[in-house]
Amino acid sequence: MSARGTNSEKKLPFYGAKEGSDVGVLLNSKVAVEKKNYVSTGMITYVAGDVIEVEMPQSHAFELGEKVKLIVYTSIGLFVFESSVVAKDTGALIIINPPENKRRFNEKRQHPRIAVQHPGKLNAILHGIHPRAAMSEPVEVTTVNISLGGVGVSIATTVDIQTDSRLELELDLGFPFVCTTEVVRMETTKGGIFYGTRYLELSAEKASALRAFILRNQVEDYYKEKKQRLLEQASCEAEAARPASRDSLQGELTGGMA
Repeated sequence: MSARGTNSEKKLPFYGAKEGSDVGVLLNSKVAVEKKNYVSTGMITYVAGDVIEVEMPQSHAFELGEKVKLIVYTSIGLFVFESSVVAKDTGALIIINPPENKRRFNEKRQHPRIAVQHPGKLNAILHGIHPRAAMSEPVEVTTVNISLGGVGVSIATTVDIQTDSRLELELDLGFPFVCTTEVVRMETTKGGIFYGTRYLELSAEKASALRAFILRNQVEDYYKEKKQRLLEQASCEAEAARPASRDSLQGELTGGMA
């Protein structure tokens, strides 16, 4: 389905007609951000996981938590979706990349995964139809990544865990997070054995707390990355502004006298 327009206008498909496009198509695209009785324009300069950055001079006109509608003008079409403001920076809004966008773009993962370093405990292991095997003492684990779909943990000690084993984990994410997961991948690393697992069950309450934790970490990662980006940009600009070296000046003088 196409937007109507004159023959001289480029016809843009409505959002949904381009399902399967890479999410990177949003980068450096012009965007209109609307709220009640107000609209402002800017550019999308960052997209990662659940976070979208929109640079605009009028960012101060929007409040944290405010509902907004984004109309994104990309090179392949017009994309429209609703979201909310989760953070603000100088001249920029940080907006949630809504879950439904995962179906519309070629996201490799349904749930964005973040890298973390948090302690935890393995309290029990279940193998197939065998009875629950509680640990005589909880085994220390390190949470190395987490998403709404599963968690990756590393264990330094030798434990009888196999693919398809079920693990009862108690993770410290700044709040207690208890879950039962199934092992889907194992890998030997320098620090021990890494286990990639998926949740077998996650209550709405736990999912909500985990979603807030992941989003908070993504926003923190955004600020860290932006700070690094600005430092590198400033370094490049300072390097470009440095006066020419004595050798290059001598070369220019010699060339001019020839």
